[in-house]
Amino acid sequence: MSSPPDTPSPSADRKAAAWGRPFARLDAAWTRFESLLCAGVLIAEILALCLWIALKGLSTPTDEGNAAGLVFRSVLGAVVLGLVAFVVTRKRALTLQRAAVLGSITLGLVLGKAWQNVGVDYFSNFLNWLQDASTLTLLGGLRGVGTRLTIWLALLGASLATASGKHINIDVIMRFLRPGARVPVAITGWLAAAAVCFASVWGFFDHIAIESYGVRADDPAGKKVAKVIRETSEHRFLAFRQMGLDLRTLPHVLKGERYDSWLTGSEWNEWIKKSGWEDHYSKEEVETLLVHESATAELHTPLVVVPNGTNRGILAHDLFLVFPFGMLMIGLRFLLRCVLAASGHVKVVSEGEGEGELQRHDDEATTGQEALS
Repeated sequence: MSSPPDTPSPSADRKAAAWGRPFARLDAAWTRFESLLCAGVLIAEILALCLWIALKGLSTPTDEGNAAGLVFRSVLGAVVLGLVAFVVTRKRALTLQRAAVLGSITLGLVLGKAWQNVGVDYFSNFLNWLQDASTLTLLGGLRGVGTRLTIWLALLGASLATASGKHINIDVIMRFLRPGARVPVAITGWLAAAAVCFASVWGFFDHIAIESYGVRADDPAGKKVAKVIRETSEHRFLAFRQMGLDLRTLPHVLKGERYDSWLTGSEWNEWIKKSGWEDHYSKEEVETLLVHESATAELHTPLVVVPNGTNRGILAHDLFLVFPFGMLMIGLRFLLRCVLAASGHVKVVSEGEGEGELQRHDDEATTGQEALS
């Protein structure tokens, strides 16, 4: 019986060693997880950027000579009215549908002037809260979130490219080698790439520890790691405390109240005393966070404060650690490819053969071929 055209040949299947199957399954599961994570990060980045643009457009008054708000409202009105017209006329004649959609878009553009300043104060308050007194403040604001997600997306893409053999490579030598000699050459190259990745893990970590966490360049490695672990734990505590404040602030913001108009100094002091700050800071440091008795009736911004430090962007320091972590994952990817190539679960071919650098022999195809044979 002849083999199906989309399955590996029997000879190729017999070359795949059984001991490599768990690694092949690990590679497939890892790829699926990273693909889903990559899609999630991409969606989150799009949403963050769209939210930033929308809030900036809706909170920009046009009476200051800035037409950005008017342009955004006109475009938004055109999109909304155009979609409504499309849905309403979707079962009508195509000519009528096109005319209705075009007319609605034109009307939306024209009506932008009519509501150019509607809700400016509301959305300005919402944007200011997100940027200056929410968990996003600890991340550097919405733009900071977009930047960090872009970095994460790039590293995920690099890992997926490594998994599928689409990483940058020079295959001049491969073109002149027989198929049997390509595997050790490919493994040697992948081991070298993995070594570079693992070396960059410490390089990135060391730089981040010095620049973002304030360790000394001549401190021993153990001290640098301990300092980073201690501060990331502190940042995690602050993030959870801020999320609690955000949940209490959100209803006020949604009702149109100023985000900094609900928390008094006395309420702030009570919250500090009941939120476990002394588990992370000394008693003297916690006391510096308390509002003086003479000002307890005044309003306090609902934003966590770091004793003797700054709170803006502190979580961004932690997100920089995605660099060493991402390089670690890419290095492990290269090692996994070495195992798969050695066990015959990937076939090393030259780009000049028109098949790409690698061909996978997945377990399902192998099982199906064994059943046919």
